[in-house]
Amino acid sequence: MKIKFTLAVFILLSAVVATSCGFRVLKGSGAPALNSSGYKKYNNISEIYIKPFKNLTYKSGAGVYFSNNIVNYLNVYTDMFTANKSNALYYLTGKITSIQNNVTSYTGVAAAVDYMITVTVAVNLYKANGSIVFRHVSFSSSASYYNYINPLIAHKQEKTAIETASKRIARKISLYIESKRLTS
Repeated sequence: MKIKFTLAVFILLSAVVATSCGFRVLKGSGAPALNSSGYKKYNNISEIYIKPFKNLTYKSGAGVYFSNNIVNYLNVYTDMFTANKSNALYYLTGKITSIQNNVTSYTGVAAAVDYMITVTVAVNLYKANGSIVFRHVSFSSSASYYNYINPLIAHKQEKTAIETASKRIARKISLYIESKRLTS
C-alpha cells in the first residue's frame, strides 16, 4: 500500500513538473517574441533593406523574382525587412550567379518533357555603417517543371520554377541571417 501511494505521488509530481515546464516554454517567459503577424521575431534582427539582386545569367528578369521574393519572405514571415532605405540597420545585396536547366525525363519520341532548374546566388549583408556581417555566401535551390509543346506556356512554367527556387532561397537566407545572431 505504501509503495502504491509513493508511486502515485511520484507520477503526480512528474506530471505537474512536466506541465509547468511546457507552460513556461509555450506561454511563459521562455516564449519567443512574435511580430505583429504572429511569426517568430529573429533575435532582434530588423530593419534590413534589400537592394535589387544583380543578374549574371542568361535569364532576363530573374533578379526581380529574387529581390521581390526575398522582400516578401522577410516582410511576411519574419520581422526583418524595412522599405525605408535611410533608416535601415543592414543592407542585403546579392547576385544571381547561375541558372542551370537540366532535362529529367523524355517522352517516347525523345522529346524533353520534365526539367529541373537550379539557381545559385551569392549574398552579402552589411551594417549601415559599412562593416561587413557576411560576404559572398552562396545559396542554391532547385525546382522542377513540365515543358509543354507551346513555348509560351513552357516559358511560364520555367518562370514559375525560378520563382519557387527563389522563395526557397529566401527562406535559407533568413535562416542564415538568424543563425548569425546579429544585434543592433
